[in-house]
Amino acid sequence: MTNSKTRTAPSVKSVYVPGVDFATACSGTKYKNRDDLLMIVLDPGSYVCGCFTVSTMPSAPVIWSKNNNEKNSNLKQRNIFLVNAGNANAFTGEEGSLACEEKADALSALFNCEKKNIFFASTGVIGEQLPYKKIIEKFGLLKENLSCHNFREASEAILTTDLKPKTYKSEFKIYNKSFTISGFAKGSGMIFPNMATMLAFIFTDFQIDKNTLSLYTQKAVDESFNRITVDGDTSTSDTVFVSTTNKETLEISIEKRPKALRDFYKELKNAMVNLAKKIVMDGEGAKKFIEITVKNAKNVSRAKKICFSIANSLLVKTAIAGEDANWGRLVMAIGKSKINIDIKKLKIFMQGFLLCENGKGIEITDEDRLSQALKKNKVDIVIDLAEGNKKFTAWTSDLTEEYIKINADYRS
Repeated sequence: MTNSKTRTAPSVKSVYVPGVDFATACSGTKYKNRDDLLMIVLDPGSYVCGCFTVSTMPSAPVIWSKNNNEKNSNLKQRNIFLVNAGNANAFTGEEGSLACEEKADALSALFNCEKKNIFFASTGVIGEQLPYKKIIEKFGLLKENLSCHNFREASEAILTTDLKPKTYKSEFKIYNKSFTISGFAKGSGMIFPNMATMLAFIFTDFQIDKNTLSLYTQKAVDESFNRITVDGDTSTSDTVFVSTTNKETLEISIEKRPKALRDFYKELKNAMVNLAKKIVMDGEGAKKFIEITVKNAKNVSRAKKICFSIANSLLVKTAIAGEDANWGRLVMAIGKSKINIDIKKLKIFMQGFLLCENGKGIEITDEDRLSQALKKNKVDIVIDLAEGNKKFTAWTSDLTEEYIKINADYRS
């Protein structure tokens, strides 16, 4: 694949979660003169939790990792992640499963760990066989180069059509005890819940039991990555991993523990929301970030369906790209959701301007100010149903000619 985008280095510095090491290499399986292979090693005692695509055509790495996610890792051994970019190892038949088995055998021997402690993720072209032997040849080099300081390189090695890496780091305190959470993600196209052709890895040193971390992972994914869409297409490969090294304990009373867990969840959610929004802002050919909120709905389900009907509308996305306040396209998108609403109660806002109420459009008194507002990189759309007190927010991007250029020659 030829990528016409120019990548820029991430701005995050001094990212360090104790117990997490990274190493990257050029596998020679897809790209030239860039690292496309990532190894992540977690110290013994770490927990790994994952969320995976709901596609009925999951890749071999997703099947492997989903299976291991349902098992209990050996806490006395290290957990290993292996990620490759450029080849999804999806819809590759028995050879795809064999590639996972062979890589797992080699990693298990190299790190003296059980195969249930090994997780895979792949992103790239669907249907091409993975040259896994070339990848295995790099394992020794990767092990030698493992370092906690290779975070930036790790965030770059997993990219495909992405314009830039997407990274996050936060140091936070709970009851005056300091903790760290960091992570990175990739994703640019084929983005639509549940998740998309995206990979995300989040790490923390906050000590927490695996069951709670698993529940928090799913909940935070629902409130972040499952609220984004770039093109309405769900991938075979999307994966989110959340890991804790359990290095930092919090000695508090049982009574204080619930608040501590709530505070940690807030940090985990912030990390995922940050990375999810960066994926949207890096959408293939995207120039504008669009936030859509449906409020005052009878229930969240109704609000969500309308949100994504708007977010996935090509006509809405192209109107935003053209900086056109075409509220008629919003009405169309609301209608095609097949959600029955009271039209006379409906209000439509764009960039804070009321465009439609009482079942018809209203005259805009300051067209120039609205026009200038639509030139901004962020566009806000609010749909008020005036039927209840529930709401849902989704994030998407506009659609430009560059999206077509990128995807027309994706395999070349």
